[in-house]
Amino acid sequence: MRRALTLLTALSTAGLLAGCVSSRDIEELSAQISNVQRQILQLQQDSSSKSEVSQLSDKVSSQTDALLRSEADMMVGLDQLSQQIEQLQASLGDTNYRLSQLSQQITATNQELQAVRSAIGGALPRAGGSGPATRPPEDPRALYQAAYNDYLSGKYDLAIRGFRQYLDSFSGTDLADNAVYWIGESYFSQGRYRQAIQEFDTVLTAYNRSDKTPSALLKKGYAYLELEQREQGIVQLQSVIRQYPETDEADLARQRLQTLGIDAG
Repeated sequence: MRRALTLLTALSTAGLLAGCVSSRDIEELSAQISNVQRQILQLQQDSSSKSEVSQLSDKVSSQTDALLRSEADMMVGLDQLSQQIEQLQASLGDTNYRLSQLSQQITATNQELQAVRSAIGGALPRAGGSGPATRPPEDPRALYQAAYNDYLSGKYDLAIRGFRQYLDSFSGTDLADNAVYWIGESYFSQGRYRQAIQEFDTVLTAYNRSDKTPSALLKKGYAYLELEQREQGIVQLQSVIRQYPETDEADLARQRLQTLGIDAG
């Protein structure tokens, strides 16, 4: 365009010098020159605009890439945080379960001590009696305590035999329901969950007024969960809460249901 402008200018100058160009020709040449100048200015403006647009596009692209990288980093961070939360929840659930087991063991031991003290108190001779009370050929308290000590020592087979022997000889005593319950606990500790459920069922049916009933119902629920019979286990735990809401066993049942993601109410 600049060349065209130069050429037109040269031609007009040459024409004027030669005296062969009319005033109309000069006007037309002048109009053409102005038109060419306008086109040149427009091209310059367009070129500047295109350059700015290109720069702006590059800047937007760079910012978009940065945002995408930031979003990707954020998603990775969120995934890692989610995994950590899941691990903490699993660890907390396991800790709660262990604590519930320990709490139940402490509760059961206290109940056993109270029962033994009651049995000992009932066997003492009354004041003014003619002499010491005669013992039966086999001391039920000693037999029961020996079996219970075997259970506490982890000698579960010996504990089961001892409690069975106690039930064979003294099935009508106050500790008979406890003996059945601890047989169930011995099976549970051995991982023999179906046998444990049978013993807990005996407590629930044959000794339904026993103070071991809430514990038997609770451990029956635990046993079903260990057998991966989730629905049965949840039903048993909910029964503990419904039937014995103010007991320690109910608190343990609520804790276990929470670890299972069940609203305990």
